[in-house]
Amino acid sequence: MRSWHLARLSYAAMAGLALVSAGFTGASGAVGEGAAPARAIPAGTISTVAGGVGGPGPARSVAMVSCGVRTVGASLYIGTGAEMRRVNVLTGALTTVAGNNAAGPVGDGGIATATAFSPALGFACASAVDPAGNLAITDGWTVRLAAAKTGTFYGQKMTAGRIYTVAGNPGNSRIPPTEAGWTGGPTGDGGPAAKAFLGSAADVTFDRAGNMLIADSGWGQACSACSQVGAMLRVVAARTGTFYGVKMKADYIYSIAGKDVGPGPAGNGGPAARAGLGPGLSSAELDRFGNIILAGRYQPPGQTVPFDTVTPYVRVIAEATGMFYGQKMEAGHIYRVAGDSTQGPYVNAVPGTKTSLWAASGADADLSGNLVIADGGEVRVLAGRSGRFYGQNMKAAFIYRIAGSPYYGDSGDGGPALRAGVWAAQIGLDGFGNVVVGQGAGSRVRVIAARTGRFYGQKMTAGDIYAIAGNGQAFSGNGGPPLAAEFADPIGVSVSTRGDIAFITTPFNSTLQVIPARPGTFFGRKMTAGTLYSVPVDRGQLDLSGDAPLAFDGSGNLVVADADDNPYLSKVWLVPATSGIFYGQKMTAGGTYGIAGAGKLGFSGDGGPARQAELNAPGGAAVDKHGNVVIADTGNNRVRVVAAATATFYGVKMNAGDIYTVAGDGSSAYSGDGGRARTAGLQPVAVAADAAGNLIVTDASQRVRVVAASTGTFHGQAMTVGHIYTIAGNGTAGFAGNGGPATSAEFSEVGGVAVDKHGNVLVTDTRNHVVWAIAARTGTFYGRPMTAGDIYIVAGGGTRILGDGGPATRAMFAPVNVAVSATGSLLVTDAGDNRVRGIAP
Repeated sequence: MRSWHLARLSYAAMAGLALVSAGFTGASGAVGEGAAPARAIPAGTISTVAGGVGGPGPARSVAMVSCGVRTVGASLYIGTGAEMRRVNVLTGALTTVAGNNAAGPVGDGGIATATAFSPALGFACASAVDPAGNLAITDGWTVRLAAAKTGTFYGQKMTAGRIYTVAGNPGNSRIPPTEAGWTGGPTGDGGPAAKAFLGSAADVTFDRAGNMLIADSGWGQACSACSQVGAMLRVVAARTGTFYGVKMKADYIYSIAGKDVGPGPAGNGGPAARAGLGPGLSSAELDRFGNIILAGRYQPPGQTVPFDTVTPYVRVIAEATGMFYGQKMEAGHIYRVAGDSTQGPYVNAVPGTKTSLWAASGADADLSGNLVIADGGEVRVLAGRSGRFYGQNMKAAFIYRIAGSPYYGDSGDGGPALRAGVWAAQIGLDGFGNVVVGQGAGSRVRVIAARTGRFYGQKMTAGDIYAIAGNGQAFSGNGGPPLAAEFADPIGVSVSTRGDIAFITTPFNSTLQVIPARPGTFFGRKMTAGTLYSVPVDRGQLDLSGDAPLAFDGSGNLVVADADDNPYLSKVWLVPATSGIFYGQKMTAGGTYGIAGAGKLGFSGDGGPARQAELNAPGGAAVDKHGNVVIADTGNNRVRVVAAATATFYGVKMNAGDIYTVAGDGSSAYSGDGGRARTAGLQPVAVAADAAGNLIVTDASQRVRVVAASTGTFHGQAMTVGHIYTIAGNGTAGFAGNGGPATSAEFSEVGGVAVDKHGNVLVTDTRNHVVWAIAARTGTFYGRPMTAGDIYIVAGGGTRILGDGGPATRAMFAPVNVAVSATGSLLVTDAGDNRVRGIAP
């Protein structure tokens, strides 16, 4: 949480217990016993209910996938793609200095911790601190600056704590250059840096003159059609003068290596300006002599090649003429110091130029003049001189392994680094000489201790390896405030009648999350109101990694539709909140029980026991007012019901515990409107029930349809029990109709559906990034005047990143599913921003 949150809604507000308006308090904002009195907030206001950047707290307590590491003084900066984190080298304490784990435009001029980084090549990964203390951050096609103080930097007036683009222009970098009819390297040389074209800013650093050096990896790794575009090493001049043999103007950009050269790693021993760097340049650093250290991989142009055909390299651009890394070098010339033009596992204690490298994704120089290299499953050292380093006797210009093995892994914490498994993606050296290893896919950052002592809040022994940041998972915050949690891609969401919130996060170690409205023991664990908990499920049975809609039943249990098309997983499950007999089975709280589906992909079983029936990738589940479980059997193009009692529902006679089709004839083509639902063609995406018991179905034909539970007038139409009707969408994929008749509207991809207490139908439109409301009656809802039968955008479609504390229609988000509380507050899973969002009724 940060002070830039102008207002927020608590979990309880969204559950219908209270509405809260709060500024920065340092707490979660959850409402429970002893909470501050609630204050009304404007209808239609959007806020975060759960999720964010995680923390603050120990760096090892948060989820983190690092894509860049840099140490400056007592601070370790870690780029995660969505944020830039700072870890205290001594204490291990974590803070976030830029980014908010949200998607959106770059947000120049905004508060750094409220900005989003662009979904481009690389995101927010590499960083460096300039002589004024500002933090430079690579962001795909740009380099951005989080200003440490107010002043003029790189030709721009800046305010402390805000963020600005200083190199690269995202406005002219959206199209790969060949598609724009241009076939050269990145453009803009000799002009203002902020107007230049960067292919992909992979790394950034500063030289001793204060110039900004950018490793521009080109387009080769991003687009096969433009893979002839090579990498470049570029300089943004700090002042007017001559640098690297080039006359430069302050704040202008220049290429000093790779310019107008083909993509191959060519030019060894010659002038750097005429050398090719390949399209895979990933790292640029400086050693203590001012030499520039480059690491990367060359991929042959014009084709997508297997990983094992790339050529990793470490090269040096000499600052001055002299002997470096066992070679005579001439100022301004470039030299290969590691890698023999082949790819493969290490050979220890051989000359650096006569050994193969595996990845060479990063290299940095230590205080003794050695080069430390991130090389896939190993950390390696190219000795700058002969001596004893990292517990080994080393010979100048020879290469040695100091951590890992030929195989990737994530093991060995607290023991010798040479016996550990690593995923060495990035490398850095802190002020104590410890080697910082960014593990990328390992979801952690680790340190190889250079000497025995206390670092990052831990006791360390020289030569051993330790995790210092990241919890190795995709989720954090279990047992804490919802707003201090972090997770990825939330999907299904539901609210119980008593106000409990449940949602599912995915991918990786997908979890079922619950925020209880009252204290007690639920799902087999003791819970406190307003706290976020992970609910255990049997992962051998229930797969939460795909679309997994869920719904609370009347007993507070969770019904989960497993949409995986694996024949052994295509079921509907129950996760009971308490022990008892449910759906004809004896269940224990916290267990996982199948209530529909035989574990065999297909369509069968209508009129018989639900657990013996065949389902096909059920995409949605709901519980109607009678307690029946309603299933969107998407792969079978049907809506089916597991009867809670022996009675007639939706015009079909049913026996308790058996399964029945109530809509759909197996055809995915739209048909049958106004006729019997069971003879209609439809492709159900999600399903909900309204107060009258009618079923609301989102249909992949880009329509919203109703299966009538009884004969009467509903949603502005006369309906007959068991028949099906369209209430929104004209079947054309598009984005139109806001404020007009719902049946004339165009959707791009209908998703989740819910019904509020007024009868309004809420639908997520995932590709248009909005939530629609189909008005059941004339009135004002979610801050918008509405006319019965018309359709309105109530959230999304705006230009503000997140937009918390403001009108929901000005916010940007990526809605997946929607749920409604008893008071009409909306809960929406926002997969783009990794949050659960709330909209006041």
